[in-house]
Amino acid sequence: MLRFVVLSLTLMVFINSSNFPKTAATPPGTYQNHTTYVKTACNSTTYPTMCYNCLSSYSSTIKSDPIKLCTTSLNLNVKSAKNATLVVSNLLQKAKAAKSHEVSILKDCVDEMKDTIDELKQAVAEMKYVRGGGKTTEEHLKNVKTWVSSALTDEGTCTDGFEEGRVNVETKKKVKKAISELSKTTSNTLALLTHYLSY
Repeated sequence: MLRFVVLSLTLMVFINSSNFPKTAATPPGTYQNHTTYVKTACNSTTYPTMCYNCLSSYSSTIKSDPIKLCTTSLNLNVKSAKNATLVVSNLLQKAKAAKSHEVSILKDCVDEMKDTIDELKQAVAEMKYVRGGGKTTEEHLKNVKTWVSSALTDEGTCTDGFEEGRVNVETKKKVKKAISELSKTTSNTLALLTHYLSY
């Protein structure tokens, strides 16, 4: 008899709990583990390990928000572009001091890199308007992707100059390494924008 009463009470609690407002439940698709969200997102990129290494420490800020995900990636992309530009700028200063024939090629590369930084900054600014869906949001997202694509093109143009001109092997190696890392970051950002933001 006691067992029957306990079972009845348990059943009543279960039935009543099903009437709780839906807002109390976790919405479908929400990642309770935000690190898992970042890892899943990075799996859609060309360089997932690099993507995860860059973004995982920001998972508590990103949570499961695709706009925060892409904005964080863009901001890190700007920082990466500045670091790569600094590498090339330092090589340019050394080439100038040595009156090397590499000066013009390095100068062209620095100019391309400055354009890259500007384009990525434009993309960051445009991201502020990407929210809520609709035609206007879609237009802003298209602009963001265009800026990032242009940045990727400029990065490639920088390294092209080193293929065509006579450049010291060590200089070429340093530039290509810096730009290669940046291009991978930019490629990952573009992939995240493409896979995680579509209206």
